[in-house]
Amino acid sequence: MNITITGNLGSGKSSVAKILKEKGYEYSSTGNIFRQLAMEKGFSVEEFNKQVNEAASRGDHSVDKMIDDTTTRIGEEQDHVVFDSRLAWHFAPKSFKVFIITDLDEASRRVFNDSLRANSESYESQPACRKALINRQKLETVRYKEIYDIDYYDMSNYNLVIESTSAAPAEIAQEILDKMNAFQNGDFDKMMELNPSSIKVPSQDTVEKGTGGIEVIEKGGVFTLRSGKDRLDAAVAQGAKFVAVKVAGSESGGEDSFMNFSNMSR
Repeated sequence: MNITITGNLGSGKSSVAKILKEKGYEYSSTGNIFRQLAMEKGFSVEEFNKQVNEAASRGDHSVDKMIDDTTTRIGEEQDHVVFDSRLAWHFAPKSFKVFIITDLDEASRRVFNDSLRANSESYESQPACRKALINRQKLETVRYKEIYDIDYYDMSNYNLVIESTSAAPAEIAQEILDKMNAFQNGDFDKMMELNPSSIKVPSQDTVEKGTGGIEVIEKGGVFTLRSGKDRLDAAVAQGAKFVAVKVAGSESGGEDSFMNFSNMSR
């Protein structure tokens, strides 16, 4: 089965995808496809990128379509491929679709540190990077809606939504494989897993007892426990990196409000 991996900026999705490559999956990324198209047309990547940007400014998205068509073809003709791509989940629907989420502060820390390296997009500070990430993600929401009529940040599009704030790429990669096997066995259709340490626990009198699993309320990318404290405490005591949750409600507000968790279910 193929795996499509996407995520918010700074989530570490590329690192996770490359670990899956080391585990035997063929690796496909938008960047690789772009380089292949440039080579086929006899251009350097830089020359081709300049042409594509000029065309896009005129409303010509033909190269986007070529990349999308190539993704679709690979998804239909090949198996055991991991796609590292924003929209592969849409163009390779017969796949295990994963979205990796990360706390915005952690995402900006990662991206800002990467920006200090040579030939990287630079930011004057981490707060400036954080602001830029928010803006870029909101622009993506508008762009993909206009071009494809899809909501990239609607979490119900994915089989597994998993948090990477406090987990290493290798741990996430293994969890994806484990959950894909469970998905193939029919154990679930959609699931969301958070790092237990990232779930905010309010005062005891506001947490419902609950008889099922862990339920959270999301607001602006922050998850607050609604019920299931005993289960959450047990997961923390066991040192679990991931815990399955149900988003019992999603409130507007906050800088991450462009993400839609309201349709996620465990």
